[in-house]
Amino acid sequence: MVLSSAVELTGLPASDLSDSQRRSERWFDPLVDAIFVVGSVIGLLLMWRLGEAATIPYHLIFVLFAAVYGYRVWSLPVTLLALVYLIVGTGGILITQWLQGLIDINEASEAVLMPTILIAMVWHARRRAVLLSQVQRLHVAERDSRLREHDYARDTAHALRTPLTIARGHVELMVEQHDDPSYSADAEIVLAELDRLAQMAADLLTITKLEQSRTLVLTRCDLSALVQEVFSRWSTTLARDWRLDCEPQLFALADAEVVRRCLDALLENAISATERDDTIRLHCTRDTSPGFVVIGVADGGSGIDDAALDHVFRRFWRGGAYTTGTGLGLPYVKAAATAHGGDAYAERSAEGGADVLFRLPQIAPSANGRNTAT
Repeated sequence: MVLSSAVELTGLPASDLSDSQRRSERWFDPLVDAIFVVGSVIGLLLMWRLGEAATIPYHLIFVLFAAVYGYRVWSLPVTLLALVYLIVGTGGILITQWLQGLIDINEASEAVLMPTILIAMVWHARRRAVLLSQVQRLHVAERDSRLREHDYARDTAHALRTPLTIARGHVELMVEQHDDPSYSADAEIVLAELDRLAQMAADLLTITKLEQSRTLVLTRCDLSALVQEVFSRWSTTLARDWRLDCEPQLFALADAEVVRRCLDALLENAISATERDDTIRLHCTRDTSPGFVVIGVADGGSGIDDAALDHVFRRFWRGGAYTTGTGLGLPYVKAAATAHGGDAYAERSAEGGADVLFRLPQIAPSANGRNTAT
């Protein structure tokens, strides 16, 4: 097929193709080659036998070559061999028939015109195959890069757990052996930072698993009820101008705990970006794109620079009002949204600050209680 031919052209490993595709090509590609060989031989015989009507099978031979080559781009040596075979075979017959007076000079001139068109078609087909192989290479490189990144993050998170636990145990032991208040105060700071590092390691490991969609427990989730429950829990914590904008009866096939943690992360960021009596608005509505629900947290804080909106979901990114925390809250939201088949993005809020949102595919309860996609 075109993609596998492109692989042959540039040396891309055949293992990058799917097993089903390789199995189908194992028998189908030789069949296509056989059809071309048999069809072209029959066409040449008909050209020789038909005389004045030789241009009919002549054109059919070139149509057959174009159809086969558009499906299966051969290697360069095979392509050159096929071109020589067609040009010499058909051209020789047409010129012979012209010399015998069976066809006029206009028909004989096609021995030059049609091969020229065919060569141009071959050039474009091979160029397209090279471009396809380059796209495939980029895809494989990106996939491998993401896999290496996942492995590195996972291994790092695992490796940090043991030394952090040991360090915390020693600090606690030192605190027990000293009665100096100043010493204890310093030790408490160290313990807090160790806890923070441990939380970062746990978050990093969770994000890595989410990016590989390995931790989701999908159930029918009433997003409207979930958003209202989270709002009730947070709106009594700090003095902010809390607002809720939530449409009723919004459902998704989602992991409720993961969605709840996403909302907690967004609300924590909104609190850190605002001051007393600033607005924090939790909203959940149907998206403008059919079949999705969009959930977001908007605030009236200092916001995020427009140039930084595309970077807020990078791990450990900090900027604007987001200068506290582990730097993994928004990456968690992004990974969770993607694992659910949605996405996450940030924009300016109507309140003047930031509005960080994530989308989830929507489902609707059917009349018999079963879930259906919307």
